[in-house]
Amino acid sequence: MKLFTFNALKSLSSSGKFVNLDENMLKKLQSILLEILDDVVEVCEENNICWFLGGGSALGAMRHRGFIPWDDDVDINMPRIDFDRFIPLFKEKFGDKYWVHTPQDTKNYALSIAKIRKKGTIMRGRDDFHSNECGIGVDIFIIENTYNFLPFRFLHGVFCLTMGYLLSCRKFFRDRKEMLQLAKLAPTAKNTIKMKIVIGAVISLFSVDTWCRWTDNVNSLCKNNNSKFVTGCAGRLHYFGEMYPRKDFFTTKKQNFAGRRFNVPVNVDTYLTHCYGNWKEIPDEDKKEKHLLFEIRM
Repeated sequence: MKLFTFNALKSLSSSGKFVNLDENMLKKLQSILLEILDDVVEVCEENNICWFLGGGSALGAMRHRGFIPWDDDVDINMPRIDFDRFIPLFKEKFGDKYWVHTPQDTKNYALSIAKIRKKGTIMRGRDDFHSNECGIGVDIFIIENTYNFLPFRFLHGVFCLTMGYLLSCRKFFRDRKEMLQLAKLAPTAKNTIKMKIVIGAVISLFSVDTWCRWTDNVNSLCKNNNSKFVTGCAGRLHYFGEMYPRKDFFTTKKQNFAGRRFNVPVNVDTYLTHCYGNWKEIPDEDKKEKHLLFEIRM
């Protein structure tokens, strides 16, 4: 039985039960995402905060000089030390315009990434069943320090993976009604979803908020801001798959993106190859990643 459900659930986006974006809707969504990204970058540039495009957004910058044509989100990476500076600065400048969701401060959140979501919009996905603050938004993946001493680094990874999995289970239990409905549409993930709900029930003595804070605390255990390696605990490849040399990952260069010049890692080709393999090749239709959308208003 697989532990993770990401790949199985992403394939459901073509079902008639979900919102499918036509070309005009997608272009409008991408224009809003670009507006949000511009505001994020403005605060970062004004305050010398390190940030760079990650995941599919970095891939889009390199392969398409903008959004991947079918992409419906924006991912950026930010070192923990810069993230801790960024959040209060962004709230001060743009708090009236955006909801700012973080693992430590947002009620009933259950994610170990941060989100900047535009007020007055709705983009309800499978993390938003019980949220009224589910606007269109940008995802911020927090890049953590990790230990130079190999045994400590390994233990840190085990703790991060365990806490991330338990947080996901606790969220599945909270959302059990909706997740069991999804399980009917994803037979390959049905048993995994049920197992996660059971584990979530066992650990439900503690709230989703408590598990979210605990997970964030474990992810950020290493305080050495000069560590040899850094890791994206919440990334698609998880702790050990998202580990990079600090000197390569936090050194950035500018890359064209939809008429702007945005940051990407200086060794972006190596990064994208690690994440996607042959990233220059356009994937087949059934392998194009899209998010489950239950509702969207722009």
